[in-house]
Amino acid sequence: MLRSLSPAKRRSDVQNFSLQTTPPARRIGGAMASAASILAFAATSGVSAESLAQPRDTALERAAADYVSYREDVAAIEATPFNSAETTREAHRRLSAHKSESLSSGWVAYAALVAADTPAFREALEKEVASKKKVNGMTGSDAFFAKLASDPSYPRQLKGADEAMSRVLAMTTHDAARFSALGEAFKEQAYAMQKTSWGKQKIPASAVRLSDADAYARSRPSATAPSLASVTDNGVTAPSLASANAAWNPEWGKDGGSGRMTEPNAQVIMNRVMNLAARYAVSGVNAKTVAVYAKNDKSNSCLSFAALTLKQCIAATRAPYEEAFCLGEHALNDTASCIGWVAGVE
Repeated sequence: MLRSLSPAKRRSDVQNFSLQTTPPARRIGGAMASAASILAFAATSGVSAESLAQPRDTALERAAADYVSYREDVAAIEATPFNSAETTREAHRRLSAHKSESLSSGWVAYAALVAADTPAFREALEKEVASKKKVNGMTGSDAFFAKLASDPSYPRQLKGADEAMSRVLAMTTHDAARFSALGEAFKEQAYAMQKTSWGKQKIPASAVRLSDADAYARSRPSATAPSLASVTDNGVTAPSLASANAAWNPEWGKDGGSGRMTEPNAQVIMNRVMNLAARYAVSGVNAKTVAVYAKNDKSNSCLSFAALTLKQCIAATRAPYEEAFCLGEHALNDTASCIGWVAGVE
């Protein structure tokens, strides 16, 4: 627990089907006219006709939103000046509202979208979908899904997969760097706040503050995904993440190196990421596949422990500067490690 810190210590810690009667000719003509209108619009607007098809399943985006919402909270906290005890209170409410399983699976889902947004990987998938080579009597996307069924890691064998994985690793290290930067800023502020009257003032009992944070989490609306300007060509879709708000942009983080997979288990997680990316791109993703593949047990366990440690730390605090230290160390730095380990972040 942080109490009074010496200068030396400061330096060291710094689909439905139904049978219907044949529609009247007028209705058929109307349908044909409607289809013609869509094709005409596509031709004059430069938008692929494939992109105008029925709405895609957004299960992957919805799962990714749980991770992106953590980014949004980090950005909001970064923009809040340290000038009152409410600063740490609001940060505690926001950061503790994220559940470990949603955050860990959300990262996998978001990473898959980053991979699917990689041009080289998308080109490789287009070739797979266009292939006439038969697999169990099937061609095109059906043949591709047959390959996925027999070998879930198949997407990593495609040309462009290495580039997609490199983007995922870079995104992860950069995000971890931004989380950690804010974490270290909170720890530094913990020392500076000891020189202010508000930083040392008595705050509500820890039980009250923990209860307040729990109530905030329960009342907070679920994370929602934006309407991405995804583009579908030749049967393959790219999410166009940069078309959304800043928190969805793969370039959101700070420079933290390229990252690399140093643990064997990271290969397993990357297989899941690339499988989901391929399924998303070839219109084969739904809530069930997301539930199966968007899992990261190590991150989930790590984040669960970090959340428990944060509660224990907050329970022992009596002043805002102590809260700041707990948040920096356990809500931010620990999260950076729990998410970043796939990319070699320690």
